[in-house]
Amino acid sequence: MERLREHMFEVRDMRRPKPDVKVGTWAKVGSRNERFWCRVRRVCEDGSFVGVVDNHLLNSPWERGDEIVFQQSHVLEISEPGDALTFHSIAAALGSFSEAALAWRDVREAGGVAVPARPGTWFVLPEDKHVWFYK
Repeated sequence: MERLREHMFEVRDMRRPKPDVKVGTWAKVGSRNERFWCRVRRVCEDGSFVGVVDNHLLNSPWERGDEIVFQQSHVLEISEPGDALTFHSIAAALGSFSEAALAWRDVREAGGVAVPARPGTWFVLPEDKHVWFYK
């Protein structure tokens, strides 16, 4: 099972700081060339996390609302519940959740909090029915 998990998830660049993951944190993980947010529901005794998928996925075997188990090394970045206020402020200013998601991501990346998008990354933003491609 552990070997399966090692190959199922993208592994964080270990030169980046180790994220402080706890119950309630959103953790971004990657699988099958798709990165997505999970809300951490439980920290297990072995240090792994149980999270609930919080995005609609295209390539991965899970659906929004599914529970998955992942390791600390699989956490690419985190977002705290208070970050939602920043996001909603940006959305109100721009009038679009899709535009706000991209702007929020740019702000987080510029601040060194977000992992950079890889070439070929798709951003799926269902609220405004947009799909963006990063070249």
